[in-house]
Amino acid sequence: MSARLPLLLLSLLLLSACGKNDCHVTIGETNFSIRPNEAEYYGLNNPGGYLYLTGGHRGIVVVRLAYDRFVAFERTCPEDNSTPVEISSDWGSSLLECPQCHSCFVVENDGIPLDGAATSCPLYQYNTIYSGGELWVY
Repeated sequence: MSARLPLLLLSLLLLSACGKNDCHVTIGETNFSIRPNEAEYYGLNNPGGYLYLTGGHRGIVVVRLAYDRFVAFERTCPEDNSTPVEISSDWGSSLLECPQCHSCFVVENDGIPLDGAATSCPLYQYNTIYSGGELWVY
């Protein structure tokens, strides 16, 4: 009987770790480059600018934080895989918001949700490299 107790405790611990807020976001394969200073990508020409791009699962949003600093997030909301997040109409490119569950994610803080969000999971963040006027998202 005493040998079962550690096994039972381990099982309960594992089950409690498998809650609603496990961070399992559907993403798509992404590997592309753009030249954000060109007219075609005018939304990214200045810091604070953003652009929705195709790729990933529900699309990708790229935000230019500074002249040489970009972030790219999967638009799939961690709470509702069927809904793409959008730039907040109230806060601009500093927050992404899910129109379905109303969770807000802080762009400059790796897509972490604000307190009170429907999820505790951050947005999926793609890797970015900016070099020689070219931005790689992968």
